[in-house]
Amino acid sequence: MRRVSTRTISSGLAAVACALLVLLGAAGAHAQGRRSRPPPRDEPKAGADQDDAEDRSPLRTEPVIAPPSDPLAVSPETRQRIGSDWDGRPPSPEGGLRHTQWLPYYEEQRGDYRLRLMPPVFVEQTRGLRDPTQALYGVPATPDTQGLYGLLYYRRRSLQLDMDVVFPAFWRVRDKESHTVVAGPFVHREAPGENDNWLAPLLFEGARKDGGYFHSPLLLTTSHWGHDGAFTLVGPYFRDRTGRDVDAGVVPFYFHGDTGSLDGNRRSYTLIPPLVFYHSEHELEGSSLTVVGPVVSKSDPKRDVLDVAPLFFHIHGKPESGGVAEDHTTLFPFFHYGHDPEQKLFILPGYYRRVTATADTMLTPFVSSAQTRSGATSLTAVGPVVPLWWNYRDRDLGVHAWALAPLFYSSDSPAGRDWLTPLVGRFESYGQSRTWWVFPSLTLSADTHGWENDLHPIVYVGRSDDSTHTVIAPIFWDFANPKSRTTVGFPLYWRFADGEDDSVTQVAANTLYTQKRVAGGHDWQFHLLPLFSYGESPTGYFWNVLFGLAGYTRDGAMAKVRALWIPIDVSGSRAASQTAIAR
Repeated sequence: MRRVSTRTISSGLAAVACALLVLLGAAGAHAQGRRSRPPPRDEPKAGADQDDAEDRSPLRTEPVIAPPSDPLAVSPETRQRIGSDWDGRPPSPEGGLRHTQWLPYYEEQRGDYRLRLMPPVFVEQTRGLRDPTQALYGVPATPDTQGLYGLLYYRRRSLQLDMDVVFPAFWRVRDKESHTVVAGPFVHREAPGENDNWLAPLLFEGARKDGGYFHSPLLLTTSHWGHDGAFTLVGPYFRDRTGRDVDAGVVPFYFHGDTGSLDGNRRSYTLIPPLVFYHSEHELEGSSLTVVGPVVSKSDPKRDVLDVAPLFFHIHGKPESGGVAEDHTTLFPFFHYGHDPEQKLFILPGYYRRVTATADTMLTPFVSSAQTRSGATSLTAVGPVVPLWWNYRDRDLGVHAWALAPLFYSSDSPAGRDWLTPLVGRFESYGQSRTWWVFPSLTLSADTHGWENDLHPIVYVGRSDDSTHTVIAPIFWDFANPKSRTTVGFPLYWRFADGEDDSVTQVAANTLYTQKRVAGGHDWQFHLLPLFSYGESPTGYFWNVLFGLAGYTRDGAMAKVRALWIPIDVSGSRAASQTAIAR
């Protein structure tokens, strides 16, 4: 069964639709002609009103709509939505099959299709033969012929594609307006605004409407260029352009870049590694940087910097262009001087002087002084290297402290008074705390929460609110508060008490005593390890010798005897005893 293509069906439907539209148009025109004829009327009588005759208008006719030129035309949007099963190739040939055969020649033809064979001389296929009967089936407007001749030569002729191939040495291809010729290692291609010439693998060259390329591996050269940028590499030389931005150099000896911007934001740099040289400029910031070995020079609208690392450093301000009036010079490690609107700084070996609007500080190995808050505070120190005498005063806070090291220290303020000698000292905050220190390590302290006396590092005794502690290291510790207490007499005595459940655990030598609060009273036990144990509870008691070699336990109505560590029930049960207690 022959395959009927979508185009064939569409063409048939188009013909039927056109015929129907023609018939409808003819019928409409005939009806219109009949309606346009006015009915017979009597002639107006003489003297009749001519105005009434003039107001009468002829009858209206129905409009005629012309049929569309292509009833099956579909917009691109609708075509994309509904899709199509057309694969772009011509439909299957239509018509009867005719064939001719004279061995070894064979030929067959159906409609616009023809196949000719004479293996192995040639094989040829053609579509689009001139055949009037095929006009309705969408055959190609021009013949499309392709064939293989002599097993090595392939030939094709069509409207969009021409090919001549002598495998594998020669190729000639025309694809629409593009022409390509390949002859061994040589390739030539031409298209509108384009061309390529290759001699593989030695040379590759091509041109485009806005650029081109050139590659030669043997010459270590590659280059491509266009409207937006270009890149060239010839051995160690390179050049890269993106718009107006250009970078070039000879690796690793020289590098240079320039943005070439015309909007006031131009940037450029130059780097010469063998000479330890670098220079850059930024037009928008108005800055530049130059490095030549240890010399660094930097400039911007606010300041100039000149350094010779690591010995000389200099900064100069530019108040006329937005900077501040400043100068800083350092000759390391011998000298530094700098000033700006806020301070002056002068440094020499063994001398430091800093002056601001509210402070003046001088430091030397022999005499040092400092004043802050416009003289509200002052400090004076005298001594070789380490100050032997110093005096500090804060007039706003009423603080005065002075010392004659290492003999005496004194400090007075509205909040308290302190003094210290090598043997004894006293530190007091009025109404808050007082501490005495006695050589070598005795401190006696008291404050609003309690007191504490310590003999470091052996004795610590004190109270803070409801908590107390006593420590005599390393043999005795006692810590107590309203909720618990811990006492340790190392290593023979340990006692832990918890006030919330009235529990006690105590170890003294080889004795153990435990206690806890239970319903109806207390449950307590005493053990003389490992000989004897005794305990009582609100419901009974027990005793054991050697952990149960012999023993007796009573819990309400239940009684149990232990002999050779074997428990023996002698009366009642624990459940019965609990029932009796409940009653």
